[in-house]
Amino acid sequence: MSLVLKGCSYVLTPVPSGGVRVMEGIDIGIEDGAIACIGVCSGEQRIDCRNRLVIPALGNAHTHAAMVLLRGFDDDHELFDWLKHVNAAERLLTRDDVYFGTIIACIEMAMSGVGAFQDMYFYPETVVEAAERVGLRVCTGPIAGLHSLRDVEAWIEESRRRPLLKPVINAHSLYALDDDTLDEVFRVSKELGVDVHIHVSETRDEIALIRKRFGYPPIEAMERRGWLSDRVIAVHLNWVTSWEIEYMARRGARAVVCPSSGAKLAVGSFAPVYEMMERGIVVGLGTDGACSANRINMLDEMRNFVLLYRHNYWDTRVRAEHAFVAATYGSYRAMGLRGGVIEVGYPADLAVLRLDHPCTFPPTRRRLLSHVVYSANPYACVEYTIVAGRVVWSPERRDEFAKMLAEASQRVREFVSRCDELMGLHTS
Repeated sequence: MSLVLKGCSYVLTPVPSGGVRVMEGIDIGIEDGAIACIGVCSGEQRIDCRNRLVIPALGNAHTHAAMVLLRGFDDDHELFDWLKHVNAAERLLTRDDVYFGTIIACIEMAMSGVGAFQDMYFYPETVVEAAERVGLRVCTGPIAGLHSLRDVEAWIEESRRRPLLKPVINAHSLYALDDDTLDEVFRVSKELGVDVHIHVSETRDEIALIRKRFGYPPIEAMERRGWLSDRVIAVHLNWVTSWEIEYMARRGARAVVCPSSGAKLAVGSFAPVYEMMERGIVVGLGTDGACSANRINMLDEMRNFVLLYRHNYWDTRVRAEHAFVAATYGSYRAMGLRGGVIEVGYPADLAVLRLDHPCTFPPTRRRLLSHVVYSANPYACVEYTIVAGRVVWSPERRDEFAKMLAEASQRVREFVSRCDELMGLHTS
């Protein structure tokens, strides 16, 4: 059934060739999950978009969705101490915990305009089930070291039956895996044409570990081992060097940055996003998990992208446009998905924001980008989230989401209680 977003006051979209475009007073027609018309459009169903701004749905290009169950669990440790506590808690997880935790996360993301996310967590098959129940696209797959990489072919086959799934190989990090496993990960990736989603150069302690083991910092070690390619999705990159940026540009590797998580974990450096973008590297944006970032909405992450990187650069070279492109077109490209722009023929992954809310006043053409990146409140301003032409979040779905949240909270209560007891032991 066709859908039309009628009378959009404004449409704000990245342009694949570069920059951001504003359109005014138009309709967007959707047919078979794709944008079929921009201008004057008709459809069997319509959404009144007067006093509304339409943007591409946001892409959360790196998260651990079920870690909403650990939100507030350990807020005051640096990464490696934090990991010790988190890993102890994660040993308590069941398949159902991951499923219902992912449900909660997907509802939070849908309500804040996210259309697709890339996940690295246990029981990935349940992550897919939860994402499908809410209606979001998901990029996930087997975890190297925990699952057999022979399963990758099964994930590829499964994605042919599940149009919202894109398979990836999840490899936690260079420091967490032995050489044989890493060799297999990157060999299978190249043979089967599947992306590797991996944490890289997150902290100074990681740099020291990798230099001691390989003799080089992480990206350079990957380059020298023949692991770096256009199938690599490197996450964090807070301690990447200038020459490693050149390696990434040369190989076509993609980057995903998570500024809020890095700041909260006191990583002590920052991803050089401006230089990466200048070299043509695809840069996407992610929230990381709610145990480190607490919030997993991308509107907040766009704001922090600009503020934290300006603080580190000591100037204003990083602008709202960079954050908006990274959170939409950049994140979709980083995940290997087509989307993140509003053009005919692209998937109809869209978010509709209210312009009649105090935090988006005054709603002038010149200030739209600023409002989206710096001031929009995700849970007050995002009125609709549409994925593949289907409305996955709207005020009409509030009661359904409330029932799903109530069910999830009941099912994970024991896990949350045991985690709080565990953290009490660490802090007593």
